Amino acid sequence: MNSKFLFLRFLLFVCIGLLFSSCMNVSNNGHDILQNGFDQNHLQINESSSIKKVRGQVLYLPVYSNIPYQEKNRIFDLSAFIAIHNTDFTKTVKITKVLYFNNDGKFVRSYLDKDSVLNPLGATNFFVPEIDKSGTGANFIIEWQADTLVNEPLVESVMIGLTSGQGVSFLSNGKVLREIR
Repeated sequence: MNSKFLFLRFLLFVCIGLLFSSCMNVSNNGHDILQNGFDQNHLQINESSSIKKVRGQVLYLPVYSNIPYQEKNRIFDLSAFIAIHNTDFTKTVKITKVLYFNNDGKFVRSYLDKDSVLNPLGATNFFVPEIDKSGTGANFIIEWQADTLVNEPLVESVMIGLTSGQGVSFLSNGKVLREIR
């Protein structure tokens, strides 16, 4: 009985070892991303010169701090967050302005005290609380720059409202107003 117990114990350790080793060896076509880091050269699709590269942009990004529903006098309050994703594999992007305006185009506040650097494939976000009353035409002006040509960042706003058992959520994309190449 003692040898049977030792054998079962040995078998259990072997199974656990195989399980852990199979979980630890996550690979992508033979390249271990966890140990070696991401290398864009291992992607099967090579970089194309037809992809638009720029050195900076000023973007207009709509957000909806509330939306009318049913009748015009009923308002559904929403919270929002602004997501800015650096889509470049190798270069940083510097966020220089995140300015918030209300429905009437009046400046509400700046969300940045100093420039913010996004690492390659990094992201940042900014939050507008549900109690904000800037209106259906609220918007951000976002400015970013890079030292060299980079992939355009992905800039979106995500609005969400969860009130009285109701839920609504949707996205809005930025529009380029100015650009440097």
